[in-house]
This record gives sequence, C-alpha cells and structure tokens, in this order.
Amino acid sequence: MDRTRRSFVAVALCLALPAAAGAEELTAEQIASKTLAGNAFGWAGAKTVMRMVLADKDGKKSERILEILARRRDGLLQSVVRFRSPPEVAGTAFLMLEQKDGGSEQHIYLPGLRRTRRIVGREREGSFMGSDFSYSDMRRADTREATHKRLPDEALGGIPTYVVESLVKPETKSLYGKIQTWIRKSDFLPLRTRFFDKQGKLAKTLYSRRIKDIDGKPMVMEARMENHLNGHATMLIVDSIERRDDLADAQFTPTALEHP
Repeated sequence: MDRTRRSFVAVALCLALPAAAGAEELTAEQIASKTLAGNAFGWAGAKTVMRMVLADKDGKKSERILEILARRRDGLLQSVVRFRSPPEVAGTAFLMLEQKDGGSEQHIYLPGLRRTRRIVGREREGSFMGSDFSYSDMRRADTREATHKRLPDEALGGIPTYVVESLVKPETKSLYGKIQTWIRKSDFLPLRTRFFDKQGKLAKTLYSRRIKDIDGKPMVMEARMENHLNGHATMLIVDSIERRDDLADAQFTPTALEHP
C-alpha cells in the first residue's frame, strides 16, 4: 500500500485532491488516506505568491509576503519558501525536502546571520516565522503515525462532511495528541481541523475559508489558523498560482537559500 502523507498546513496552502468517491461505507482509514494526500506547500510544479497575516489577541495585525516554489522529484515533494516583505523578514528562506523514509529535511536561511542552518529536534516545535504554524507542521506526516476513527457525519455550513478523529501514536514526534477533521464529502477537502495537545486541550483550529477550482482541482485560497492557547491567529491568503515546469535541481538546495 502506498504511503499517503500530508502536512497539517496543506489545507491552508492549496490542495490537489482526488475525485470524490461519495461512498457512505468508507472507513476512517480510507477517508484519512484520501484526505491526507495534499501538498505541503501548494501545487507541485508551480510558484505561489501568498500573504501571511498575523493577528494578536488585541486584533493588531501585521502582514508578510512570501513566495513558494514547489515540485516533485522522484515522487517526493521539495519546497522553497522565500519571504519578500516586510524588511525585517525579507530574504529569509526555508527549504523542505521529503525523505524516502517518510521524514523531511528542513533548512532555514536567516539574512541577519548570513548563514543557513538545519532545523532539527525540538526546534521543529517552535513557531514558523512568528506564525501559528510550527516547523513540524511544515512536514508531511505519514498517516500510519495515528489511528483513525470515524465520528458521526455532520453538515458544516450546510455542506455534508465526514468527521474523522485521529489519535497520534505516542511514539510519534508530534506536538499533538489528537486531531479532528471535518472533510467535504464531494472531494475530500478538509474544511475544519482541530488540533489537541498531548494533554487533550484544544490548541488550534484551522479553517478553510475560500476555495477555488483551478484546472478542475479544488484549491484552498484562504485559510485561518486560530491559536486557542494565546489568542493569536494566522491568515494565509493565496494571491496567485503560476505553473512552473522549469524548476531546476539547483533551486532546491541549502546553498540556494542564500541566493534569492
């Protein structure tokens, strides 16, 4: 059986999903496998321009512009994120390379330090560029890292959804203990995802707020992650997606992060 993996952030950054099955008898594992097949950083073979809007508990907002290049190499996703503005983060770049064992290699370039370093261990639990996504959210987790249970179906905003609860296995290196996902039946697109910490407390909720069909595929163009622990929120808004078939190997290396 193929390994089906997804990033928890995939919902927010654009999904390329399979055709709907619509079968009510689907098991939780089958629904999870169909749902968790999205990209970590947008559409592979494309350049995506996106706004990241950070809002604190008092409603004060700040905006960041980022550009994402993504492709598949031997079936594995490779992504580069470059921050273009504001000046205090411009030039920062992040690289993620999927590994055959289901893990990922992550590197970040910080222009203030003029060096690239690898993100490892507990660092992955930290905030990704001040947002409500962690570095570990950037990776695509293997579905086998959790056990899945189907909860009663619900209508979310009048839209029929499957509801799946995923219990993260103790040996998995994850910030979360449990994840609940409301999945649109027509195309297996997650509309709402709740993340619980290992103590069972609701930590974050991710909402898909605007969806658009591009070349027949549903893409999440706007999403919001709410942090229930500190009142912070992060909005991700896709401004453009451009197909790119000219992405060279040299663009997806740690050294390349230093050369925008």
